[in-house]
Amino acid sequence: MIRTCILELLLLPGQKMNEADIASSLNMSRTPVHDSFFKLSRENLADIIPNRGAFVSRLSQERIQEAVWLHTRLGDFMLQSIYIRKVPGSRMEALYQQLDRLRDLTGCGELTGAAGILTEYYRQLYLLAGNMEHIWSSLQKADADLRRLLCLAAANPAAVEGLLCELTDLADALSVRDHDRASMVYENHMSRLLLLAAPLQSHYPQYFTPSDQ
Repeated sequence: MIRTCILELLLLPGQKMNEADIASSLNMSRTPVHDSFFKLSRENLADIIPNRGAFVSRLSQERIQEAVWLHTRLGDFMLQSIYIRKVPGSRMEALYQQLDRLRDLTGCGELTGAAGILTEYYRQLYLLAGNMEHIWSSLQKADADLRRLLCLAAANPAAVEGLLCELTDLADALSVRDHDRASMVYENHMSRLLLLAAPLQSHYPQYFTPSDQ
């Protein structure tokens, strides 16, 4: 639950995480909360400062770039697997379901949850690729900053509309087994995510590490 709060920016970057308060809110002892802070620090979600406790780590442009690089490289392998396995167009319904959910949110102007829908879309791609759930799970440990970036981007309707169009194009290309187009759309989509980082840092400088400014 602590991890979810951080990823969804319910706890702001730089915010102090008090063990007693969090343990009380979760109705548990302080020990598991204390232990969780060190697990979160290994995922770059918490900064453990001696004699000062734990703080939510700020987003890092470097970690975002690394996550995009991983998604791009692993995504190319994932798309090849979908193509080689000859996944039929009818199986793409799982992708379109997420796109419909995202479209409904943009239609009513309520973008809460948009980042979660985008993440689920990416997960469905790996499920379609077959036997890649372990790769997806490993990827989750490396792209926490990218997902937090998506939460910031989701506050902008124009950004969400752009991502929605790209991911619709990707699903359409996969449905007709146009691997070359799917690869191009996916790579452009990942590049777009990286391009979002600079303007978001400019708009939310307090959310990013000072060394990245």
